[in-house]
Amino acid sequence: MRALTATGLCAWALVQASIACAQSGDTGFASYAFASETGSGVYQIDGRIIQVYTLPFYYRLRNAEPRGGRPGIKLLLPVTFGLFDFVPSELVHGEIPTHFDSLSFEPGIQLDWWINDAWHLLPYVKAGAAWASSTEVNAIIYGTGLRSEYRFSTFERASLWEAELVYAGVHYHDSDLPNDSFTRLRNGLELWQNLWWSLGERRTQVAPYAMLDIYFNAPSGPQSGISARTAQFETGLVFGVNPMWRMWGFDLPRLGIGYRFAGVVSGWRLVIGDPF
Repeated sequence: MRALTATGLCAWALVQASIACAQSGDTGFASYAFASETGSGVYQIDGRIIQVYTLPFYYRLRNAEPRGGRPGIKLLLPVTFGLFDFVPSELVHGEIPTHFDSLSFEPGIQLDWWINDAWHLLPYVKAGAAWASSTEVNAIIYGTGLRSEYRFSTFERASLWEAELVYAGVHYHDSDLPNDSFTRLRNGLELWQNLWWSLGERRTQVAPYAMLDIYFNAPSGPQSGISARTAQFETGLVFGVNPMWRMWGFDLPRLGIGYRFAGVVSGWRLVIGDPF
């Protein structure tokens, strides 16, 4: 646990040292309705820093059976919250934020078809709600997608190639904001490397990753937290142990840091869980 905490502090330090590199945008509420899709990140919008964190909670109801047997079932329970002008180092001094500037909960269900020893297909659907306290704008959010995971070995390292097609939308109510949606094709590659020390029976690991997102109809800029660029790229490192620790029946998430090249919302992202 101490190693995981140290990893988190290192990630915070990298984010804080690099906030000045984030690009300025308009005054729109960044990463609000689509925050559960964009993931954790740090952005600078008109001189104000907004930090968005996604906690990828889930509960596995049933494991997949091999070679096209009964699919596994996973209950998705992601929670996302955003904070304006909050400095993570304040936590070290016991200063805990008293409210969130945005909050979303988008539960769903995901199936897991184990096609062969290396290949899994994972369709999912989810729907929920998002709230933004400072703007008094609430919304219904929803999404569906199909994910393909292929595991292989390269350079004697365990590797994962993931492809995902997702459609996500937002329906605002009690607001003049227009409803919005996007379709995204994602391809990602992750390589696991065991480090030279262990924590008991657990091997520490570092996993460099890279992913390319293609948006067919990206929402309009920082208001959604998604760049209008058709192609967006991200690369970074994720740290963890194998096997991961568990708490109250849940796997604790890995932690990492990445940088996203996405025009006006380029910036550092704190990775909580899997990078994609």
